[in-house]
Amino acid sequence: MINTLFTAPQALVDALPSTNQIQDYHWPREGEEALILWDTPGYEQVGQLGLRDKVLQKAREADLILLVTPATDPALQMDRDFLDALAKLETTLPPLLGVMTQVDRLRPLREWSLPYDWQQGNRPKEIAMREALNYRMEVLPELTLLPLVAWSEGRPAWGDQELGDRLLALLPPAKQERLGRFLKSRTLRVAAAAGIIDRYSQRMTTQKGVTAFLKSPVLHVLAAITAGSPAYAPLLAEKIPAENLPLVIGKAQMAYDLYRLLEPSLSLDWLKIWPLVTHHQGEPALNAWAFGQTLTAYWSQTLPVDQDLFAHFETHFSQPTKGSTETQG
Repeated sequence: MINTLFTAPQALVDALPSTNQIQDYHWPREGEEALILWDTPGYEQVGQLGLRDKVLQKAREADLILLVTPATDPALQMDRDFLDALAKLETTLPPLLGVMTQVDRLRPLREWSLPYDWQQGNRPKEIAMREALNYRMEVLPELTLLPLVAWSEGRPAWGDQELGDRLLALLPPAKQERLGRFLKSRTLRVAAAAGIIDRYSQRMTTQKGVTAFLKSPVLHVLAAITAGSPAYAPLLAEKIPAENLPLVIGKAQMAYDLYRLLEPSLSLDWLKIWPLVTHHQGEPALNAWAFGQTLTAYWSQTLPVDQDLFAHFETHFSQPTKGSTETQG
């Protein structure tokens, strides 16, 4: 499941197979650990003295809990016991999501012909999926469950897109961006980009957001890239009208965040996007939103990053709409 959802960990701790300890997977970025995944042992090991407490402690520290249950295993008492133990913790728990794996092993065993509509379909495999999910939700009513077939050699994953969408939806915007950088699916990373664009567009309309932009060191970074030294930042600022400086800095920050999410494998060509960074026609929030949509289209669909693409978004959408990145197709 880890290999299905995420890019390969850049650093791996305790990578050897084990059934009696918590495995740590680390995805560092720019000197910081941006994502840590704790893979806990099966219930037969969690029953060991001390290990169950360690698992519950990790649950307290996590931003999200995934409970993984195989579709072919009818024994749910240990799942029930674990959820009861979580409920007894004297703390506010993070969001909880259930994943029903090994869906392809449900009857008919040899049938696996995509696509499947597990919610309303009437094919034998679809009915078997729905029955397995309903049975689990009767025993574990507080748990939202999604089906998943993990990626394997020669066969694509199934259900990973819906699961990734739900993971992002359960997290606040800043953590959506953080998680999105390490998701394998480009479609999901584009979905996370919508959160970045909305957040920056909204900040353009508040005094607090504008003040935060003016304190940003981004002009020093741009001066170092374009002129060879951060000392040229005041000269760079002088070329930008004072009333537009917050918008320019905010758009530059947005561009950097979108770049890290969508195309971190390439170098960020500031000179190529600079004309759009400094373009300030119209309402600031809409200008920032159209700018973000343009960069998303540029990096996710390899469309040309130019004034025509910018004008398309600025013309066809009168105001920023939450999650509107999907409309760009």
